[in-house]
Amino acid sequence: MDTIDFVRSAVQDIQRGFQTEIEPLTQEQIIYRPTKEANTIAFVAWHMTNSWDGFAHRAVLNKPLLWTSDGWMEKFDLKDGMNSGNMTPEQIGAFNPSKDLLFSYSQRVHQVLMEALGTLTEADLDKAPNPERPTMTLGRNVSNLVLGHAFWHLGDIRFLKGMQGMPWSR
Repeated sequence: MDTIDFVRSAVQDIQRGFQTEIEPLTQEQIIYRPTKEANTIAFVAWHMTNSWDGFAHRAVLNKPLLWTSDGWMEKFDLKDGMNSGNMTPEQIGAFNPSKDLLFSYSQRVHQVLMEALGTLTEADLDKAPNPERPTMTLGRNVSNLVLGHAFWHLGDIRFLKGMQGMPWSR
């Protein structure tokens, strides 16, 4: 198995994990917050999907994110400029998308991410898309954002489920 195949396999595992963990939850459970400063499962799932959208489109495809080009921002009823990294605790508390909407966006981004990863070669992983950040290669982006960040947030979802008395899916 080469590096790209490994990454694509891991992305499949992460996507399956997100779907499996969230699918049985009620709307109340996906917006549960243990404190007013905490994230919700809905926010974490959306944030991770939006991060993958950004990687696929900015770092690999050099195209606008699905978030804007396919109108997901409007579907989620979020204002321009609100993205996965700049929502306040109040905005996160008010963020209440349906599970179906979360899944639709997630599935669409996953499809495009898999296609984008399929265009990469081993040599591409050593390239730095931003000349001002020569050490931030595509390979480091894949390692840190596409895989590490996603597994971390899958853990967040499992933790938030546990706080509600639910086991994580195996």
